[in-house]
Amino acid sequence: MSASINNNIKIVNVDNLNFRKGPSTNYEIIQSLPKNTQVEIVPQSDGWILVRYKDTLGFVSSKYLSDKIIQAAEKVKKYVNVSVLNFRSGPSTKASILGTISKGSEVEVISTSDGWSKIKYNGKEGYVASNYLSNKITNITQITTSISAEKIIEYAKTLLGQKYVWADEGPETFDCSGFTWYVYKNIARISLPRSSKEQGTYGTYISKKDLQPGDLVFFDTVGAMDNVICHVGIYLGNNQFIHASSSQGKVVISQLDSDYYSKAFVNGRRVLK
Repeated sequence: MSASINNNIKIVNVDNLNFRKGPSTNYEIIQSLPKNTQVEIVPQSDGWILVRYKDTLGFVSSKYLSDKIIQAAEKVKKYVNVSVLNFRSGPSTKASILGTISKGSEVEVISTSDGWSKIKYNGKEGYVASNYLSNKITNITQITTSISAEKIIEYAKTLLGQKYVWADEGPETFDCSGFTWYVYKNIARISLPRSSKEQGTYGTYISKKDLQPGDLVFFDTVGAMDNVICHVGIYLGNNQFIHASSSQGKVVISQLDSDYYSKAFVNGRRVLK
């Protein structure tokens, strides 16, 4: 239940409300007031209210004050319904692009306003166009129930020993992302993005402890160890994964818990459900 407040007290109902020296956006900002801050009101004029906050008098826009405390909303999960969705720093097509989110990816919606949704994705907050989010996963090509992880793994193992060639995607030579692209395309009819970095945003984020056979596993192998994805393979289970290795020059099976790959590991992604 919401807590009622006496008539001289109002509650800030927006995340950050500018507290100004005068009743206009032209006046200097004293500070920003966080959501659910209680303020004491003095007479209002032209949509502005003179309030007292911690013994300081200032003006705020009256439309961002409420009589009751705003309760935190339950987390809302939605799914991207377009092939590639721009993830922006603000609610506008003019805002900078923080990254892209692939079709079928799950996001947490924080708030929605004027056709834009503020979301959390992979631990980061940003904005996407609301009409590209759906409540359910429907008709999404990245997800299939008819193809098992066992079939993915069985087919991938038939390619063991095939040569590594940068930028190749089969059928006889592969680079790392070309190998995963080729396997999923031919067995699951799933069209992954072509580069390991782009594949690293596809599907659902999976931590190392939650990996299952058939998941994609991603690594930072350039030496900086700053979690910039540059290598990908397919998890087999039992701490093993299959991949096209540039250092070994062919498709091989490696140990995920080896000293090198355990340090280089970034995350997993699940595209089979």
